[in-house]
Amino acid sequence: MPTVRSSASTKRNKRLLEDISNTVEISKAANMKKPSLKKNLMLSEDEDEEIREPVPKRSRTARASSGPKKKVDIKKEELSDEEPEAKPIRRTKRAAILKMKEEPATDDDDDEEEEEEEEEEDEEYEDEDGENYYTVKEKKNVKSQKKDVKVKQELESEEEKETPSMKLSDYELMIQKNIEERQKFLASLKIFEARNELEELAPQPVGKKATNRGITRIKEAPEPTERRRSLRQQKMTPDGADLQLPSEKEIAKGLAESSEQRNPRPPPGPGPVMDYFSASGREEFEEFLKDVHSMKVAGGEKSVWSQDSQSVIKTLKKMKITESLVAKVVPSRTFSVQIHPTLDKTLVMIGGKYGELGLWDVHREDSSNGAHFFSPHSRPINCLTVDPWNYQNVYTTSYDGSVRRTDLTSGIVQQVYSYVEEEAYNVYTSWHAHRDENTMLVGGSLGDLVQVDVRDCNSNPVEYKVHNGKVVKLVTVHPTQSHYVATSSRDGCVSLWDLRKIKKNTPISECPHGRNVSGLEFSPVTGNTLISTCSDNYLRFISCDLSDLKVQKKIHHNNQTGRWLTTFKARFLPGREDLIVVGSMMQPRRIEVWSNDGQLAHEFKGEDFASVASINAFHPTKAVLAGCNSSGRVHVFM
Repeated sequence: MPTVRSSASTKRNKRLLEDISNTVEISKAANMKKPSLKKNLMLSEDEDEEIREPVPKRSRTARASSGPKKKVDIKKEELSDEEPEAKPIRRTKRAAILKMKEEPATDDDDDEEEEEEEEEEDEEYEDEDGENYYTVKEKKNVKSQKKDVKVKQELESEEEKETPSMKLSDYELMIQKNIEERQKFLASLKIFEARNELEELAPQPVGKKATNRGITRIKEAPEPTERRRSLRQQKMTPDGADLQLPSEKEIAKGLAESSEQRNPRPPPGPGPVMDYFSASGREEFEEFLKDVHSMKVAGGEKSVWSQDSQSVIKTLKKMKITESLVAKVVPSRTFSVQIHPTLDKTLVMIGGKYGELGLWDVHREDSSNGAHFFSPHSRPINCLTVDPWNYQNVYTTSYDGSVRRTDLTSGIVQQVYSYVEEEAYNVYTSWHAHRDENTMLVGGSLGDLVQVDVRDCNSNPVEYKVHNGKVVKLVTVHPTQSHYVATSSRDGCVSLWDLRKIKKNTPISECPHGRNVSGLEFSPVTGNTLISTCSDNYLRFISCDLSDLKVQKKIHHNNQTGRWLTTFKARFLPGREDLIVVGSMMQPRRIEVWSNDGQLAHEFKGEDFASVASINAFHPTKAVLAGCNSSGRVHVFM
C-alpha cells in the first residue's frame, strides 16, 4: 500500500496551521475534499465544552511491547475512547479560547513535535473500507485544523453576542455622528473643564441657623411618670359597683391643686416687678427696668399709617429684617404681642405660655440683647394691651382666671380682676377689651361677659349672660360707640350686643361661621367693619351698621395651624380700615397683608425669617412690625 511521508514543508505548514490568526488557510483546510475522513473526524459538542490536558505520547518501545499494529477505526465514538481517564479541567468556552490565544507555541514545543513525527511517520492507518491509509501525523494535522476552525467559530459567536443585534438606521447614525462632532467641538473649547472649575468655586449652600440672641434657653427636666397601680393596690373591687365617682367640682379642685403644685398663681399684689422675676440675670434685669422706668411713654403724633394706600404699601415694601432683629424673648410659646407706642425705643411686649410677660428693647445691647421676662401669671397670657388713655399701664388677661396691670413707670404689678377666688383648671378668662378709661369687658369660660372697674379691684363687676353659657373667647368694642360689643364663642357665631338694653342670650345680630372663630376685631376708625379669622380657612370682612352683621368679603386663607402652633388672629393696621395683617402657613415663611377687596397687598419675607408667625402687631405710628412664633422667638421688620 502507498504511504504518505512527512517533509520539512509539511512541518512548516503544521506550524502555520496552528496559528489561529491565519483564518484563510484554516478555512481551506476545513473544506478539504475528504468526505469519509471529514465525517469520521467530527468532534462532539462535549469535547468542545471540556478542554482536556494533553496526554503524553508513548515511546516506540512501549508501542512495540503493546503488541502488533492494529488497524484503527477513527470514528467519533472510538476517538472518544482513546482519551485518557484523567479528570478533565473544566473551563468556560471563552476562558479556554482566551488561554489558547495567550499561550502561543514555543520553539521547544516545535522541536518535540518534530521528533514525535519522525518516530510516528512509519505508522499507517486505514479507514473502514480499507481503501485509504493515513499516517498519525497527517491525522493530527487534520484534527488540529478542525480545532482551529472551532476556535474561530467560538470567537465569532462571542463577538456577535457582545455587539447589538439591531443595526442603526441612517438617520440614527447621522444623529450619533452629530453628537460626537458636538462633543469634540465642546471639548476643543474646554467647556467641560470650565464647568468643573466653576462647580468647585461655587459656594455650597449652608442652612440658616436659628439665632442665639435673647434670653438663655431653659432646659426643663422631664416630668416624672406616675406608676401604674393595680385595682387591689387602689383598694377597688373588680366590678367597681361599690365605688362612687367624684363630682365635677371635686375633679376641678383636684386638677387645680395639681396645677398649683406645678405652677401656682402668683400673689395678687400690688408688688414690685422683681417679686415676679425668677430667671437668671437679676442684676441686668434691674438695670433694664431703670431704663424702662425713665422712658417717655407719650405716643407719637404723626403716623406713617395715615397716608394714602399706595404710600403705605411703599412703606411696607421698604421694611426689612436682619439677624440683629431676631431674638428669643420668652422661653416657650407666644400667645399675644404688642409694641409700645413710645418713640424713645422699640419696646416689644410678649405674652408667654406659662404666664411670662416678655419685654424686648430691640436696640439695647447687653448679654441678653435687651430681652427679659417676668411672670405675673401662672398660665398663658392670651390677651395683652396697652391702656389707650395711659400708655404706662399694660393689661394682661390669663387662663389662670385673673386680669393684671403692670405699671412700667413705677414697676408695680397689681391684680385688677379675679374670675374665681382660687385658680381652677377648667375655669378661666380668655380675653378683655377696653370700653373707656375706667372700665373694661372680660370674657370667660362660664359664658358671661363681665364689666370690670379698673380703679377698684374690690368692686362688684357687672355680668352679662351671652352665648347660652358657652365660652366667650373674643371681645371687641366699637371704637366710637362703646356700648356696642361684638363677641365670638365656640358655637361658631359672631354676635353683636348693645350693653344698654342687653337681654339674656339675645344679641342684636348674629353672623354664623360654622366653625371656631379665633380672631375678631373692629376697624379702628369708624367701626363699620369687623375682621374675623375662622377655622374654616376663611378671612371675613363683615359689615356692621349697628343693627345687622353681613359678610362683605370672604378671602380663602389656610388657618390650620394645628395643635402646637398658636392660632392666627387677623388684625387691622393702625388707623386703617382697608388693610389687615395675618400670619401664613406657606413656604417660604411669610407675613401677609391683605386689602378689603380680597387682594394680597404685600408679603414680609427674608432669609432671617424662617418660622410661622402666628400673631403679629404694628407700632401705632412707626414702620415697625413684630411677628412671633410658637417657640418664643420674635422677628421684627423695620
